[in-house]
Amino acid sequence: MPLESAAVHRLRVPMSGSYGSAHHRDFTEMESTLVVVEGAGRRGIGTADATPGYSLQTHDGIESSLLEDLLPELFEATVSTPNDLRDALGAVDGGMNAKCALESAVLDWLCRRDDESLSDLLYGRRRDRVPLNGWVGIDDPEAMADDAAGWRDRGYTSLKMKLDGEPEVDVERVAAVCDRVGDDVAVRTDVNEGYTVEESIRVARELEAYPVVHLEQPVPRGDLDGLRRVTESTETAIMADECIHTARDAFEVISRGAADRIKVKALRMGGVFPTRRVLDAAAVADVSCVVGHGFGLTPATSAEVGLAATHDNVFGPLESVGPLKMADEPFSPLDVSEGSVAVPTGPGLGTTLDDARLDEFAVRSRAFEPADR
Repeated sequence: MPLESAAVHRLRVPMSGSYGSAHHRDFTEMESTLVVVEGAGRRGIGTADATPGYSLQTHDGIESSLLEDLLPELFEATVSTPNDLRDALGAVDGGMNAKCALESAVLDWLCRRDDESLSDLLYGRRRDRVPLNGWVGIDDPEAMADDAAGWRDRGYTSLKMKLDGEPEVDVERVAAVCDRVGDDVAVRTDVNEGYTVEESIRVARELEAYPVVHLEQPVPRGDLDGLRRVTESTETAIMADECIHTARDAFEVISRGAADRIKVKALRMGGVFPTRRVLDAAAVADVSCVVGHGFGLTPATSAEVGLAATHDNVFGPLESVGPLKMADEPFSPLDVSEGSVAVPTGPGLGTTLDDARLDEFAVRSRAFEPADR
């Protein structure tokens, strides 16, 4: 039976603290666009959790893409398989963040129809639990070291620490964190485009003295030549992130040898299936991939967990830790404990929307009315 109806909800979710990065400070509230599709007595949900400085679309743009372009195209098609869904989404140019939310919602619906999990649909999980990566926001060195120790004490063996583009202080931050957690925790660093090429080379060389896993996106996203210069100038592994907005961008970074590793997110790629294509291509080139959107709500996180559990070219712990940063959500929680998350085995994404609580978080809701129904 076909899909029958859809709705788009704009959500505002409180966070459990203030999270700082080079792109934003005092980030205490998460905005999200929730898509709900229904048909044959079942429904599916998906979210686009766009964040300032990182995302391709604003939430106004996501809502517009869904209601004006993607949902009309979807309801004109007959969607009964993932290939049908891919064709419908591919008929619309752009709107990658919106496509991610809609892809998740329809895949959730298809999986519930067939009583299978998303990981089953993605060829079957290779592991039952996926390790997660802790997250340390920008602060003074000692405060960041304290935060890192807290993640270690909760059972996390890997964390990402944010840097803010002040080279000397950033190196002090790394030194303090590495000294505090020692060999117990693998430390990733991320400066979110905060350095010039020359600063990047200097900092990356200084980081060679510490057990740092990689330095993420040190230069502005448009400077692939500069990124390659940094990569070739240091033993510190360099990871590309903000310069990868599409699968084509990922292929460009890989083909030019601009980074040692790449970061991929379903939100940015347009869904889990386009992301899996990048993981496959990167594996052929022997380039490892870090996966995860660090501020996704539970539906988006569930989708990335399902993906990461089914692919071998996922480097280390998953960075899909958004639910750990939220004070509350209108979705049933994932099973997270001691630094890892259980891969959902129930039908769909493995999370459900609590209708009774939706009004607590929704700031606007709009129903989509198919033209031929």
